[in-house]
Amino acid sequence: MQLAEERRQSIIDAVEREGRVLAAELAQRLDTSEDTIRRDLRDLDAAGLLRRVHGGAVRRTREASFGERVERDLARKAALAHSLRECIRPGDTVLIDAGSTNLALARLLEDGQAATIITNSPQVALALGDFRRTRIVLLGGTYHAAMGAVLGAWTLAELQQLRADLCIVGLCALDAKRGLAASDAEEATIKAAMVAGSTRRAAAVLNERLVDGAPFAFGRLAELDHLVLEADAPEDSIASLRQAHPGLDLRIAAKART
Repeated sequence: MQLAEERRQSIIDAVEREGRVLAAELAQRLDTSEDTIRRDLRDLDAAGLLRRVHGGAVRRTREASFGERVERDLARKAALAHSLRECIRPGDTVLIDAGSTNLALARLLEDGQAATIITNSPQVALALGDFRRTRIVLLGGTYHAAMGAVLGAWTLAELQQLRADLCIVGLCALDAKRGLAASDAEEATIKAAMVAGSTRRAAAVLNERLVDGAPFAFGRLAELDHLVLEADAPEDSIASLRQAHPGLDLRIAAKART
């Protein structure tokens, strides 16, 4: 019989080697119960050695800064942005949350596609800076370079006075049961206010956001009206999202150009 220390080291090695592991598969591989594996994953997560997610665990990585994310996966984000753009209706007042995928969306928008665009991202505002028919509003607050967003009490107060037709919210993680999550508590508060102050809500997520375990939940899956996933999104994730929210307008983006 494997000692607890040996079993946990085997789990750590599997996560580092494979990136993502499932509790059920680990239980079979290590000849133990799923309850034991779940306790091990909980303890290893608390120790900072992996990130526990629904059904298993993923490799714990440093959250990339906004500047780093902007330069990554450009084709994948552009594919998501093309589908996300279709959620905007003529005459809409649109809240666009900070984020690299949402910045890709902003770069695709045409002047006049919405009546007003409000954002907490200076980069999004600058991308739309030449618009004349669409009014661009940048929210106030304290700028956080790592997130590419203005946050804080001032931002929250302004959001609470707004009513948007559509909110395009950035997600650090999405889970059918746990819902929408962010990696920072202050950021989660702003995202929750955006969702609460909008008639319709939309988001687009890369595949890795479906397995990441961001710690700060800010909304339920049922609060989303539109969701865009990648062309190669895992079938089990698509099925679980559709089962949890049958009324969700779930769109699959075109395959990213390489």
